[in-house]
Amino acid sequence: MMWAILVALVVLGEVGIIPNGVVLPHSSEEFELNVLAIALTIIGVPLALRLFTLNTTKGLRRMNNDEALRSYHVWSIVRMGILGAAAAFCVFVYYFAMSASCAFCALVIVCVSIYCWPSSDKISSYLEGIHQE
Repeated sequence: MMWAILVALVVLGEVGIIPNGVVLPHSSEEFELNVLAIALTIIGVPLALRLFTLNTTKGLRRMNNDEALRSYHVWSIVRMGILGAAAAFCVFVYYFAMSASCAFCALVIVCVSIYCWPSSDKISSYLEGIHQE
């Protein structure tokens, strides 16, 4: 879902529905948008990774398998939501200001989201490791 939204934003930007280059280069608006996009990336990526670890590792030990799976699923959605919102903002700002730093931030977030994407193998191995401790 997150990647579909990002692809849709890129298509909208390439087609011109998202206005391209509205913000003047080297202006205060471009600087502010770049700072906000970079701050979202710097804060969002570690927050998504750490928040997930804090809320699943300690809580999953006292849950049965179904509750642990549900909790893992919820926190995976929260993590992907944080990353998706930050990436969508960076893509939007890239087209709005035509700033390469925002494109780089979006690329970093997409790479982190690939690492964070929950698969059935990751979920089962994670839950087995938690319940064995």
